[in-house]
Amino acid sequence: MPSSMLVPSYYPDIVEIVRSADWLVHNFHSEDVDIYNVVDYQHNRQMEGIKYQVVLDMNCLQYLLNMVKRTSSSELSRIAAAYLTFFQIADIQLEPTCAIYEKINYTDERAEEAVSNLEQFRGIDNHSLDELAAYALGYKQKLHIKPIVSEDREKLQRALLQYRRLTDWDSLYLCVLSITNIDVDASISRPKKLIAFVNWCISEFRFSLASLVYAAAMFGRFPAKKMMKYKSNESCFKRLAAFRNMTWDLYYVDRYMKSWVSKDEYTENLMLTADAGLKLTMQLAVECQLTGNLEPLRPHIADELQQVEKAYSNRHSVTRAYMSEEWSHEYRDGLINKFEAKLLQVET
Repeated sequence: MPSSMLVPSYYPDIVEIVRSADWLVHNFHSEDVDIYNVVDYQHNRQMEGIKYQVVLDMNCLQYLLNMVKRTSSSELSRIAAAYLTFFQIADIQLEPTCAIYEKINYTDERAEEAVSNLEQFRGIDNHSLDELAAYALGYKQKLHIKPIVSEDREKLQRALLQYRRLTDWDSLYLCVLSITNIDVDASISRPKKLIAFVNWCISEFRFSLASLVYAAAMFGRFPAKKMMKYKSNESCFKRLAAFRNMTWDLYYVDRYMKSWVSKDEYTENLMLTADAGLKLTMQLAVECQLTGNLEPLRPHIADELQQVEKAYSNRHSVTRAYMSEEWSHEYRDGLINKFEAKLLQVET
C-alpha cells in the first residue's frame, strides 16, 4: 500500500461493519470492483481526479443526527457512523440535499427544523474521525457535536422552500398512485399487475425506467418487505403520508439514474440506504441501465417479462395520451385527483 494512502488502525473494524450492513448502491461496471476498498477511492481521487459523492436517503440522515440527539447509541446509528468514517477516510463527499427536501416535504412549518438538521449534519460531517469511529465501534454512546451554523439562515430557508415541487415529483407521485390502485384491485391477479401498470403508462400517462423497475420490484416474486406502505384501513392522513413516502423512494431512484446519465466523466455518484425496497429498486434500475435492456428483471418477473418488453417496444404504435393534444399538467392533475378520490376516499 503506498505510504500516501495510510489508513487508521481501526479501519478493518469499520470496513467489517459497513461491508456487513451493505447499504451502499453503485453503478460501477466491473463485477470485480470492491466498493468497500478505501484504497481504490483514494487512488482514483489522487491519480485520476475522480470525485465520489454519496446521496443519503432521509433515514440515513436521521441515523446520523441521532448520534447527537439520543442519549444512547443504536445499531443503525452506529452503522451510519461507520459509513461516515469510511467515507471520510476515502475522501468521499456526502450529499444530503434530497433527504433535507424530504424532511421539509413542501411544508413551510418544517423548513426551520430542516435548516437546523442541515446545520447539525454539517457539524457531524466535519467532526473528528477518531470520535466517529469510537461511536461506530461502540466505545461512545453519544457524540457532542456543535452544528455549523449558516451565516444567513433565512436565505438558506428560502432556498430550501423555493422548489415547491421538485422536477418530476408530481409525475412520480401519479405513478405511485397508479401502482397502489392496481395493487388493491382484486380483479387483477398478481401475475397481471405489472403488465397492467405498463399498459397504463403507455396509454394514459408516460413511461419511465424508474417507475417500471419500481413496479417490477413491487409486483415481482421477491418483493422487499414494506415496499407497499399504503393500508386502506388507516386514516386519510396516514394513507397520504404513505403515498408521499413511496414517491420519495421512487424520486431517489429517478434522480440517481438521471444524475448518472448526465454526470461528467470525473464524478461518480453512489447511494446510501438501509431501506430494502429502495435498495432493490435502485440495484435493478442500475442493472437494466448497464445492460441496456430489461433482462435483469427476469428473476422477478420471468413469465411477464416478454409481455412487458413487447408492450414497451410497441409503445409508439398505440394511441397514447402523452404528448397528444389532451396532454398537459392539468391532464396529469386530473389523473391524480381521480386516484386520490378513490384511494383516500374523499370527494372530488
